[in-house]
Formats: sequence, C-alpha cells, structure tokens
Amino acid sequence: AMSSAVAPIFGVLGSCMGCMIFVENIAKQEPAAMNLMTFSTFLFISTIGLVFTSKFFTVKNQIPLKGYVKTVSMFFIVNVVNNQALNYHVPVPLHIIFRSGSLLATLVLSVVLVGKSYSARKYISVIAITIGIVICTLATSSQGDSGLSMEEASKHYAEWSIGIAMLTFALLASAYLAICQQQMYEQYGKHPDEAMFITHFVSLPFFLIMGGDIVSASTKLSASAPYALLPWFPSLWVDLFASCVLQYGCIKYVYQLNSRVDSLTVTLVVTLRKFLSLIVSIVYFKNPFTAQHWAGAVLVFAGTLAFADIWGGQPSKKQVEKKKQ
Repeated sequence: AMSSAVAPIFGVLGSCMGCMIFVENIAKQEPAAMNLMTFSTFLFISTIGLVFTSKFFTVKNQIPLKGYVKTVSMFFIVNVVNNQALNYHVPVPLHIIFRSGSLLATLVLSVVLVGKSYSARKYISVIAITIGIVICTLATSSQGDSGLSMEEASKHYAEWSIGIAMLTFALLASAYLAICQQQMYEQYGKHPDEAMFITHFVSLPFFLIMGGDIVSASTKLSASAPYALLPWFPSLWVDLFASCVLQYGCIKYVYQLNSRVDSLTVTLVVTLRKFLSLIVSIVYFKNPFTAQHWAGAVLVFAGTLAFADIWGGQPSKKQVEKKKQ
C-alpha cells in the first residue's frame, strides 16, 4: 500500500509547501483576506471538478449524496471553527499547538471509535512528532510578535476559554473527519476526485455568511501593487491564483492519499507538511533557526522514521505468524 502512496505523499508535500509561500505572502500584506483565500480555493476546486470530474453533472455520482452528509458537515465545521477561534484572542502559539495535535487526536479516535490497535512504537512516534512540532513552532513564535502575550491573555480569560473550547472541538472534529472519509471509502468504494468535488461544491453556499468580508478583501487585493510581468494586474491577485492552483494540487493529493492509506498515515503526512512549511517559512523569510528549532526538528524526523518502521530490521509480526502456521 505504501508504494502506491509515494506519489501522493510527495505531491502533498510539494504543492502544499509551495502554496504556503503564496499564502504567507498574502497574509503578510492583507491579513484580512483569509476568508477570501478559503473561498477562492473552494471555488477553484469546485469549478475544475464541475468541468472535468462531473462534466457539468452529466457523470453519475459513484457515492450517493447521503453518503457525503457526515463528511461535508464535519469538513465545513472544522474550517469555520478553526478560523473563528482566532477571534477569541487565543494566542497564536496555542492555536498552533492545537493544530499540531491532530496526529494524536486521530490516533486516539481511531482507537476509541473504530477500535483499531497500534503498536507502542506508533504511540511513541506520534507523541515525539507532536512534541517536536510544538517546540519548533513555539521557538518561531517567541521570536516575532506572536500577537498576544500571556499577561494580556489572562485578561481575556472568558473569551480565551471559549477559544480553547473551539480549538479542542475543531481538533477532535478534524480527526473525526479523517475517519468519516475513510469509512465513506470503505462503504462506497474509492472515488477521491468525486469526493473532493462534492465536498467543496456543496460547501460554497455557506460562504454567503462571510460575503461582506470576502467582498471587502477583494477590493483590497485589487488595490495591491501591480505585478512585474503584467503591469495592469494587481500582484496579490496573481499570488491568490497561484495559491489556488497549488492548494488544488495539495488537496487533490490528500484525497488520493485518503483513498490509499489509513487516516493516521494521512494525518501524519499532513502534519509533516505543516512542519516542513514551518522550516521553509523560516528559510524563505530568513527567520533565525535556533537550538530549540533543531531539538524540535530532530524529534519530528526521528518520530516519522519510527512511525514508518524504517529501522527495526526484524521481520514484522505478521510474517513471523505466517511462518508459524
């Protein structure tokens, strides 16, 4: 199963990290454009899906719409809740720690809800990766102005508790989403392109709630400096388009991966992608790389190797059991 997953894994890492550079670029110049970016990505993915996957709804769905209800609703809830949590003055470092926890959350939910069992090595590697990402991210956010100090945060205690509750919910919901997708594929067969189209297309109307915000962000982008190669074209729109194309690639590979390996492995790849984009962002935006970063990086890579069973030369239990029979 792993060999069929190699291309999607590199696809996720490559396109998602390329996308991060454009997203950070837009976020640095227009922090208010987040909803516009999410909407553009959804619109782009839906349009491509409409033309090529569903051929303007002439291709019959392989997975009935009722099969999507759980996945689509979880998908939208996760996206909205994660973005809204920032409005509750949750310090950025904490926000990131929660998002790094998705690997651990998927592991726990797979055990609790699906009744899977994992080896001790998997548990240890997941914990090491989680701690490593937290260390790295905190090292990065303590360098810059991370938005909100702990003293200020204590003033916002009530808001803060709401924010943390939202993040906890989003964390469990996103782990549950990975499991929903896996169960959907198990029940109806693997149709990653269709799943990707439907999930994004059905979510489009929800963006009406953020309509005003999206329109005002669009006017800001239109006012951005002209793009060097096309002087009549605002540069941030070029960035936005590039981020949509790369995000499309990224999500497409995540869906392919979802249909080939279990939800824990998918979460591992996506988590690694966040970690690598952090490293890329440190290098690309010339932020210092400290001893703390190195410590975190070592934990992440060692954890990943342990997760993938790179070392451990003895044959796996399954082979041993087969020989005994």
